[in-house]
Amino acid sequence: MAVWVAGAAFLAAVPALLRQFSSLLAGVVALSAALVALLLVRARSRRLASSLAQSSARRRGLERALRERATRDPVTGLANRALLTAMLDGAASLRAGSDASAGAAGGAGAAGGTGGASRAGAAQRVGVANGVGAAEGVGAADGVGAARGTGIGAERWAELQRGPGPTVILLDLDGFQAINDELGHAAGDALLHEVARRLRVALPSADLIARHGDDEFAAVWRGAAPPDAAERALGRLRPAYRVGERTVHLTGSAGVVVADGRRGSAEVLRDAGLALQAAKEGGKDRIVRFEAGLRTAADRQRELATGLRRALREGELEVYYQPVVRLADGRITAVEALLRWFPPGAEAVPPGVFIPVAEATGLIVPLGWWVLGRACARAREWYERAGISLTVNVAAHQLREPDFVERVRAALAEGGLPPGALVLEVTESALVADADSTARLDALRADGVRVAIDDFGTGYSSLAYLVHLPVDVLKIDRTFLATAVDTTLMRAILQLAGGLSLQTVAEGVETEEQASALRALGCEHAQGFLYSRPVPPADLDALLSGRLELGAARAR
Repeated sequence: MAVWVAGAAFLAAVPALLRQFSSLLAGVVALSAALVALLLVRARSRRLASSLAQSSARRRGLERALRERATRDPVTGLANRALLTAMLDGAASLRAGSDASAGAAGGAGAAGGTGGASRAGAAQRVGVANGVGAAEGVGAADGVGAARGTGIGAERWAELQRGPGPTVILLDLDGFQAINDELGHAAGDALLHEVARRLRVALPSADLIARHGDDEFAAVWRGAAPPDAAERALGRLRPAYRVGERTVHLTGSAGVVVADGRRGSAEVLRDAGLALQAAKEGGKDRIVRFEAGLRTAADRQRELATGLRRALREGELEVYYQPVVRLADGRITAVEALLRWFPPGAEAVPPGVFIPVAEATGLIVPLGWWVLGRACARAREWYERAGISLTVNVAAHQLREPDFVERVRAALAEGGLPPGALVLEVTESALVADADSTARLDALRADGVRVAIDDFGTGYSSLAYLVHLPVDVLKIDRTFLATAVDTTLMRAILQLAGGLSLQTVAEGVETEEQASALRALGCEHAQGFLYSRPVPPADLDALLSGRLELGAARAR
């Protein structure tokens, strides 16, 4: 009986035991699932963290690459124009901030606390991006804490105000474009890369070296540059370069400016550009240091260019004519058309002043076409009456125009002047340097137009060129008459011209003694104040009709 009772009790307890076991099993399963889930979450978190780290690294790398691309020239590895202007503007902002903050602090020593500090910090960031030391030259020049916003003492601000502003050397390669055109852009890029390397070697103290343009470079110092920095840079450029199988030579021209520290990048680079332009115009491979007169001259040139455009539009220009006289009998055989400018209510602007401006701005081309059309129409009567030829100057820019031949023919047709009555004057340098120009003149010579070399002796000065150039008339420059007329060189010029059947005209004849000597040497024609100054058409009519004698027009 007891066994049965015990068995019954056990059977009665089984369900409870099963329920406890199930609960325990469920707990174990739940705990296991939680552990598995935790492990999965941790693994996913690690993968996500790794992915985020990789993405962040890629992003930082991309940002660095973008910053590098935004501030570096890809050809030379130097800083680019954006970084150059940022550095100069940062220096100007810091100097301007020093002015304002010093005044607000009244010498108390807390001038840079807010605005000045932020400008200094910005300038410092420019320096950091630069990577060549500009950080300490602009933003952290004081070493006191402007970038941290803690302020700079009044004494230090005063020192910043007294010290020199940035020094900029703007350097341009002479003759690079011709090499680039001849050898190709790949060779040109290799040459620029070597130029950049040489500049780094020549200017190790520069706070920034940048490529400013196609073949233009800039070096910047936060204060005074070494006195011989520009000379060392140009000297480093002169040795020969090896480009592929070719050896080439380059020189450089440089403009130097020491800024006052308050002018922005546009003004500083403009002044450096004016000095560079003066160096190029002065013969290249030289250095010009900026002075205020260059800025004044540039402003004057801009005013003249504006005035010339107005003059062409509003009829302020006139064509004067200077006779060309046959030395044998004193007869006028030709006239040279010369442009004159008479602004209303003002004195006439001399050609020596406005012609260089017209050439520099490209206005010489429309002015040249205006003179040609006006002179061809006016000279028709003189040619029909007395066989007077017309001589018109042609600028090198005008001669390079693709439609040059067609426009000359059109001017002749519209003016009713036969081609044989026109002489086009060009400089010898324009003829020697441009084969296309020579071909254009050959086409017009086939029509009957004659070509004269103007100011012979001032360009290439080589008599050998005369054999190959398409010319009919040789105009001997006035410099050959400055001392003695009868010289070995003058005899050689006249003899060679005679052998080549070239007509000769001596320019700048002012005395009877000069005319007599030229006549004895065999020169055929002369032009100068001895006979007449350039005169308006009415006075030329009087000269041709005998109402005004040659020589009487000297003072007109």
